Amino acid sequence: MSYSNRVGGFHNNYGGSNNPSNNNNNNGINNTNSAGNPRKFAIKPFRSFSQMDTPAALKIFKSLAAAMDEIHNRNASTLSFEELYRNAYNLVLHKHGNLLYEGVWERLEFHLGRSAGKLVARARDLGLGGSELSLGGIASENAAVSCAAAAADWGVARANCGSALINPAAAANSSAASSVLGYKLLEEISHAWTEHRVTMVMVRDIFMYMDRTYVPVHHRRPVFDLGLWLFRRVVWERRMDDFSGCDDEYGSAAVAANNGNDYGLDSYFESSHDDARGNLKSPPELQFQQMQQPARKPQIMQSYNMTQTLGNVTSSLLLQIIHQDRLDRLEDAPQRMELLRCMIGMLIELEANGNGSSFNDSISSNNGTGRDNYGSRKNFNAGSGTTNAIPVYQRDFEEAFLGETQDFYRLESASRLSHAGALSGSSHDVNEVGNIDGGDHLALNFDSTSSAKPPAKYSAMEYVQRAKIRLDQERDRATKLALPEHTCTALLRIVETELIERHAKTLVDMEGSGFASILKVVASSPVGAGDSGIVVDHERIADLASMYNLFSRVPSSVDHLRDALSERIRLDGRALVRDQETNSAPPSAFVKGVLAMRERFHAVVTDAMRGEKKAQKRMREAFEDFLNADARAANCLAVYVDELLRVGLKGADERKVEMELDRVIVIFRYLSDKDVFEAYYKNHLAKRLLGNKSGSEEAERAMVSLLKAECGYQFTSKLEGMFNDMRISKETAEKYRAYKKKEVNAPSAPLIDLRDAENGGRPVDVEVSVLTTGYWPSQNVAPCSLPPPVKAAMDRFQKYYLTTYTGRKLSWQTSTGSAEIRATFPPIKGSSKVRRHDLSVTTYQMCILVLFNNRDVLTLAQIRNETNIPEDELRRHLVSLCTPKHRILRKGSKGKGISGDDDTFTYNAEYTSKMTRVKVPMVSMRDATLTSGGEGTAAAAGGAASAVAASASRSGLVDGSATVPVQVEEDRRHLLEAAIVRIMKARKTLNHNDLIAEVTRQLSGRFVPPPQFVKKRVESLIEREYLERDESDRRVYKYMA
Repeated sequence: MSYSNRVGGFHNNYGGSNNPSNNNNNNGINNTNSAGNPRKFAIKPFRSFSQMDTPAALKIFKSLAAAMDEIHNRNASTLSFEELYRNAYNLVLHKHGNLLYEGVWERLEFHLGRSAGKLVARARDLGLGGSELSLGGIASENAAVSCAAAAADWGVARANCGSALINPAAAANSSAASSVLGYKLLEEISHAWTEHRVTMVMVRDIFMYMDRTYVPVHHRRPVFDLGLWLFRRVVWERRMDDFSGCDDEYGSAAVAANNGNDYGLDSYFESSHDDARGNLKSPPELQFQQMQQPARKPQIMQSYNMTQTLGNVTSSLLLQIIHQDRLDRLEDAPQRMELLRCMIGMLIELEANGNGSSFNDSISSNNGTGRDNYGSRKNFNAGSGTTNAIPVYQRDFEEAFLGETQDFYRLESASRLSHAGALSGSSHDVNEVGNIDGGDHLALNFDSTSSAKPPAKYSAMEYVQRAKIRLDQERDRATKLALPEHTCTALLRIVETELIERHAKTLVDMEGSGFASILKVVASSPVGAGDSGIVVDHERIADLASMYNLFSRVPSSVDHLRDALSERIRLDGRALVRDQETNSAPPSAFVKGVLAMRERFHAVVTDAMRGEKKAQKRMREAFEDFLNADARAANCLAVYVDELLRVGLKGADERKVEMELDRVIVIFRYLSDKDVFEAYYKNHLAKRLLGNKSGSEEAERAMVSLLKAECGYQFTSKLEGMFNDMRISKETAEKYRAYKKKEVNAPSAPLIDLRDAENGGRPVDVEVSVLTTGYWPSQNVAPCSLPPPVKAAMDRFQKYYLTTYTGRKLSWQTSTGSAEIRATFPPIKGSSKVRRHDLSVTTYQMCILVLFNNRDVLTLAQIRNETNIPEDELRRHLVSLCTPKHRILRKGSKGKGISGDDDTFTYNAEYTSKMTRVKVPMVSMRDATLTSGGEGTAAAAGGAASAVAASASRSGLVDGSATVPVQVEEDRRHLLEAAIVRIMKARKTLNHNDLIAEVTRQLSGRFVPPPQFVKKRVESLIEREYLERDESDRRVYKYMA
């Protein structure tokens, strides 16, 4: 009922009843009279529904079309939008939505066509829009060709194009003039777009009801989106040779002819009309502009770049302004960049609202075709294979913008790093390349036939700084232009690729200024006087940081920096190894060099490369590569720690000790042969503890604690046992002294030992260190023949110890002892005072010197027979007593070494020393094994040299040796077999590869067993029936219980 009333009301509106009182009567209800008294309700019958006829619909549309013209003419203030909305509402309600929508389409096309024609004409007037648009340096085609083409095509004033190259100054002036003209065209296009958007907002308000009802049902574009879509089709994609619709000499305008006409719609509905479908057919009368304008080619481009369009010209002008801004030649840059931002925003909005295959963009007609903007009918189908499927922003700007950016930076970066031949990849000659710092163009006049290459334009660091400036400029420019995120990402990626990725290797390897060269300078910094004694060149590290920060924008380029870092470490490390191989530097110098390398390269990784994990890994692998080439590094590190703990840390504070030991542990982590280090370290520790040569017991224990934290308690259990033995030995010595004092004061004192007679009847004081056999390095050296007083003192201690601790056995190690003897020398000539010196010597030296109490001259053979000291140690101790500074004995042969068994040694009664207490140092084993005399003497001493070599081979602990000690090899064999049995006992059955992997994992804390070594131990266990092979698979092992 309400529907009929509502329709009746509209019918009255169009049936000629304009009396306002009719509106009240049409409601069918009369509430009160004029006096305010209640009235009786009278129900009136319904009026019959009357469909809006064709003349009424046509008349309404005429008023709407006229209103749209007024809006386009900026006369909207005279319109009643409420009435216009009601008229459009009634047309849609009475099934004339198709008429209304296509009429709106036609009017929008008409006005946009006029604007497009004016813009095309304006472009022609400005001399723009030719087939080749000059961009002032964007393209590198010959400028003369572009000049001639422009003059021939558009009739502009012909330039002087006779020469092959245009004068640079003239070209610059021409480019500036072209830029000004293009800027004017862009302003007009921007103004036309802004006005069109304002117009479409008002038009959208009028046809809002059609957007809500008719458009969704018929899959048409909303009115506002239709206006944007038509702007793209009619204005942006307007061909530059199409002048229809403009009011100048390029085309004919007939807008004035439309004044007062009926818009060609009087006979629109005279054709057949399908009431059931509600679709209106398009009669010839609707083509009102065709009679007023000449026919033109279809405006829709079937193939991109088929012909020049207004959009192409505009895009080229946009690229020209961006290019000028990159060269820092853009005048009024803020204003022009703001214009570019508006234009790019237009393209983005056209892209967002101008596409969609779900819309029906066809106009119905009698013959099944549509019309073009000015009379020629056509269909706009998004899915028909036209350019509608390609976003306008991407097609007309983004692709060209990114491509021009790539070409610009490719040429610029290549010109700054290499000769002109680096640009030979281009198919044309390069006449100009943009200056990286915003200066003038750089002319490249290199002779391609010359064999000599000019030097690089920039050093690596200069290039890095300018590349950073370029990246920042591009990022700021993208922000100013409000480019979409995907465009900004692609833009920065292109710039990074051209400036960084393409030249990463060159920047790293550049002689004198590249990353590798700076690393070499940092690595060769002189030794300083700081806490660590190492100078780090922080200024050059800052340069490395700048290059890393640039390269980090392209992660793949950082690999070149890591490779250079790794190669530098390997080269410097191998140089240190060669010094050790040639004995040109002591072992401690090797470790000091490694520590200095690690300090500097750690600063590079931490400060320059931000401490990234991959760089740390490459640095660690590089150090491990040269340190684990053989066992020499473990040996040298043990020697360095020995020197450090003996004298290096004496008197140092806690912070200094902690810092030095931490540096040692860092190098220790790089070693794979940690068991080799343990063997050497334990040997040196035993010498320090037994000889009381340790500089600080706290430092010793701190070192063991660090090793324990690094490798576990099993690694340091023996070392801790050694400290425990020394503690117990001190307690035992205190108890023994108390025992001796008690025995002396006892009423029944023991009988005097006759062996003490040689010592003046006084017993020798002896301090014995009782050591646990499993903790200390095994010497396997037979005890020497001790002097009777010393032997008597040792027997007394042994009796006390075995009485106190039952069930134990003492085995004397005389090779590790020391002694203090008082030597009396006759007075020197002119004096009657006897000279006395307290000599601090080894046990072996004590045994040798005591022999000279009864004789003044002894041969090597005699001394050997009476002392039973091993040959190599005997020679070493004798040579130590014959050195020029401590010449207590005189050697009969000349030279440093001992000639043979007949070589004599004479007591030196003329020995003098300023010190009362004299410590006799030991010479190295190498100096002790040198022979004196000629060829025959050397042959005679060959047996002794062989004995020395055999002894060293048996122990294997020779400082500076590159081989794994024999004892360590034996320990490895036992450890490996124990690990294999332990694993197989738990797994029962295991594959060969899995067994090797598990064994390596368990033993990696001590050493890394080679696969062949593991295989041999497995074969040995199979022979001893610990394991067996699987009968079906020989690579599978089984545990035999």
